[in-house]
Amino acid sequence: MKKVIIATLALVAVISVFGTITKDLTSAEGSKNNQVFKVSSVSEVVKDKLVDFKYIENGEEKSFSELAKGKVVFLNFWGTWCPPCRGEIPDIMKIQKELANDEIIIAGVALERNNTKDKYAKVENFHTSNKMNYINFVDVDNKLNAAYGGMQYVPTTLIINKNGEIKEVIQGARPYESFMESIKKVL
Repeated sequence: MKKVIIATLALVAVISVFGTITKDLTSAEGSKNNQVFKVSSVSEVVKDKLVDFKYIENGEEKSFSELAKGKVVFLNFWGTWCPPCRGEIPDIMKIQKELANDEIIIAGVALERNNTKDKYAKVENFHTSNKMNYINFVDVDNKLNAAYGGMQYVPTTLIINKNGEIKEVIQGARPYESFMESIKKVL
């Protein structure tokens, strides 16, 4: 009987710890940041400015510019197929965890290769399996990428100030410290 009680208490403790860890991964930054959406349309391009785009959330069309209004934007163009992109994701997740607030939005834009049958499903599965804690958009038709002039390299990260002005374009993977330096310049 003692063994059953001890085993039950141990199981309850494990479940409690697991629940706390899982809650920390999903709720610290808000559930909205843990989602993946398809880019549905792209607005008119204004040179050196944030390009607005639409996406569908819960059946409702939303605007990225509304989500980013008055915030610094860290916009990372990446691909699941790209080793340097995958390599910097833990640093981007660390930035999201440390800076998640009303002043900044950390977002990814997945640029999947043309031969991928279901780009959205691939990105969503990658996002979930890697417990990515920031919002991601899938540029299925390459419209957003084209609006920014087409990324020559991935990863490419845009640092955009609160007025929607692109202040820095970072081509290639960067470590946490380098990203933080760039962010602090515009915060």
